[in-house]
Amino acid sequence: MTGEVERFGWVHRSTVQDAACLTFVRGTDLDELARRCGAITEHARVLDFDEYCEEAYAHQDRYPVIGLRSVGGWTLIAEDGGFQGSRPEVLRRVSHRTEAVSAFWNVNALTQFAHAAHGEVRTSFEALMPTFRQGTRPDGLEELRAGLPWPGAEPGERGANTVDLMLALAARVTGEPLTPEWFEGDFTTYPVAAWPADLPGSAEALLDEVGLDQVGIRLATDGTGAELLELVRRAGPDRCRRAAARLARHVLDVTAGHDQPVVGETLRALERGAALDGTAIGEVVRLRNWELHRAPATSRERARVRALEVLRQATNPDPLTGLLGALAEAGRLRIERRDLTDLVTAALT
Repeated sequence: MTGEVERFGWVHRSTVQDAACLTFVRGTDLDELARRCGAITEHARVLDFDEYCEEAYAHQDRYPVIGLRSVGGWTLIAEDGGFQGSRPEVLRRVSHRTEAVSAFWNVNALTQFAHAAHGEVRTSFEALMPTFRQGTRPDGLEELRAGLPWPGAEPGERGANTVDLMLALAARVTGEPLTPEWFEGDFTTYPVAAWPADLPGSAEALLDEVGLDQVGIRLATDGTGAELLELVRRAGPDRCRRAAARLARHVLDVTAGHDQPVVGETLRALERGAALDGTAIGEVVRLRNWELHRAPATSRERARVRALEVLRQATNPDPLTGLLGALAEAGRLRIERRDLTDLVTAALT
């Protein structure tokens, strides 16, 4: 199998040798695939790959830029130094009614291989640790993965270069091995308004990610914060939803964030305790973040977007997690933390 892997050695002499995300999607509708990535398609440009890399580098601190090119029945979504194609929020969308494979690596030797189909991420893993897999079908590629010289496959075996291994596995999945010719010719490039991260799946996952301090649990030396966490856990879903709604309305009032009908509609539904779909408010957050990144923004404008994110967090299907997520986001605003915890405490009792 050595030759199968070594044929990708040219990548280490290419423009993307240090950091890239290459996503292969079955299908050739570039604008549709770009939209699924979150692209602003009206700003599409046609560039060769070197020009695309210069464009991506120039804007890397403000927003991602992706380049798309179709080869055969597949489309390559290339990112020089980017990572959008490694995100589950993107993989689910680009694989809707089709199939996608993603290989990501960066200068810190982080890697990820992912396979998605029909709107679900079926397997993903770090190339250095392929036995630790996640996804809806984590073992779905094991027959294809078998036989490649992964690190640790044999005692004392270092394995092949992880980037080469990911590209070899991608070739087995797609039947279309990546060659230097894939980067020749024109790419259609797009700036990306990145999809918001998925709402946390549980309170435990949220606390593991942001820590207790960020949700205001341990800010008071008198123990008030710890008592708040216990109160939240005892309150029950209805009170947690009511408290999250009150918190969201407060930060929207403070930041003058009630400037779109969807904001008011989402807030009123939250206050009624209705079942919520955060898709609409998530789209507002996505596009507002894009506007912030396009040009210099004032602190007031940034605060308004942060307040919208508080509202989005509050729409979490799990009311307890929604309340804690809204608290965590509200804590990033320049609002007195004790005011927030007092407001939530009053709503829960």
